[in-house]
Amino acid sequence: MRARHTITFLVLLILEIIIGKWTTGFIRGYVGDILIIPTIYFLLRAVIFTKNSIFSVYVLPFICYFLGWVAEVLQAIDITGILGIEKTSLLGIMMGGKYDLKDGLAYLVGLYLTGVLLAFESDNRWYPLRVFIHWTWGSPQTFAGLFLYLKYRRCPHRYYNGVVRTVWDKNGGISMGMFIFTPYETEGDEGRQEYCEKVAVHEFGHTIQALLLGPLYPFIIGIPSISWGSIPYFQKFRDKKQLPYTWLFCERWASYWGEKATKEKAIWD
Repeated sequence: MRARHTITFLVLLILEIIIGKWTTGFIRGYVGDILIIPTIYFLLRAVIFTKNSIFSVYVLPFICYFLGWVAEVLQAIDITGILGIEKTSLLGIMMGGKYDLKDGLAYLVGLYLTGVLLAFESDNRWYPLRVFIHWTWGSPQTFAGLFLYLKYRRCPHRYYNGVVRTVWDKNGGISMGMFIFTPYETEGDEGRQEYCEKVAVHEFGHTIQALLLGPLYPFIIGIPSISWGSIPYFQKFRDKKQLPYTWLFCERWASYWGEKATKEKAIWD
């Protein structure tokens, strides 16, 4: 593993040097910033964090991402000029050129690129990238899910297809990014168990929607879903028209994607 990380780091470093010394414009300004995040990450993996762990695979990339923002602050105060570092030197290239707020987008792409590179050494191939997207592009609902997870920390938790599943003391389910919450289970009641598993598949479908929609998820999916499920007017409307819960577009979409992803049955009534 260390040899692979060392080779990846050296390839990225050579690309960075080429970009820093012999390119201009978009490639120098943005591609170099994209590559700096995985370059720093794989350097740390090759030298210090050589073993796979939750920290090295899922936390360290975010630290490298935020180091990119630290570099932006240093660029804003012209740290290379203050320290007398030549901008075309290796250290100068690593620290970057001039301050540009748009570089933050490049760092985000660099974080995702790190996830892509990690995918080739992960048993669950695209899981690292999915985690990074949930905690950045999908951060509104994921941080809300973390808050609920902490609130219901005494409830049973387990991993479910790469997300954290909490079995809480309610009869309904909810999905918030990396966290899904499913109804309480009754021991020995197979019908209840089957229902709860179908809810889990449905809620997992919502996590896929969250990956796609990111910050738009609360408005396109979250608010309509909560309103449809909890407001008495819509409950009476469903009863009057004899409509299934998944009649609403976002709920039908969630069950469909949940089944496609897990190969298991979701709720449709």
